[in-house]
Amino acid sequence: MNIKTLKSKELWLDSFSIAIAFLAAVETICAVCNFGISDFVEVTIWWKKILIILGIFMGIGLIVALVKCILYSSSVSFSIHNISVNIVEGDIFEFDDWKVIPFNEFFDTQVDDIVIAHNTLNGVFIDNHVTNLDDLNTAINDAPRIRNITARPVNGKIRHQLGRIIPFDNNYLLLALSHFENNQATLTHTQYESCLRTMWHEICRTYANRPVALPLIGGGITRFENPSIKTEQQLLRCILCTLKTANVSINQPITIILTKDSIKKINLYELKKQFS
Repeated sequence: MNIKTLKSKELWLDSFSIAIAFLAAVETICAVCNFGISDFVEVTIWWKKILIILGIFMGIGLIVALVKCILYSSSVSFSIHNISVNIVEGDIFEFDDWKVIPFNEFFDTQVDDIVIAHNTLNGVFIDNHVTNLDDLNTAINDAPRIRNITARPVNGKIRHQLGRIIPFDNNYLLLALSHFENNQATLTHTQYESCLRTMWHEICRTYANRPVALPLIGGGITRFENPSIKTEQQLLRCILCTLKTANVSINQPITIILTKDSIKKINLYELKKQFS
């Protein structure tokens, strides 16, 4: 059970609203059928009747809240501008969709715990899912220039605009997510939002009418200028907000894959309420 969701104010307000509606419906039926609480329970004192009704109300509200929490503990689905969005727990490499893999702005492929760490999604992808590193480097180096997406030489390498996507192996969409200076991936909040908006347009350009899976973009070791914005809930909300405002048409589902640790820190019910 997702404790973050269980603590949601919206969840409990909605649950008790359902409980009130249920009791109101039962009261109406009883009034029409000329039944009262005394016909079911031998209680004549008014305050005892109130306690029974409050107990029923609290019980219904608790049951509804627990059911909702279970339903939204590990996945949620909704639609943003007719784009089907799924948020689930899992391993992105187990999905058959296009898989978005974040890189830095140079699309470096050197996994040495200096440029790229072995335990990052980027590192795991190169270590375990790239059979020929030369093919990966060739796909990156031979990627065509895209109109309105800047790329310029810097110290013998090509610096790509954040949000740029390069397809690879008909399975992966490589994403330029962060700036890279002094062996550190860095990003401001404004750059992050701009990167995501560009990313959605790039996905629209490259997805070839296939479903797309992406991780919690920015949830790795990328260093934000203001670390306080980097909670899982804030990052996921930003991803969804930029999809909502990007004005793109994607006719296949978008699935955001969260790790077990990340999903425990996210209120999925609140997100569904906000974006449905």
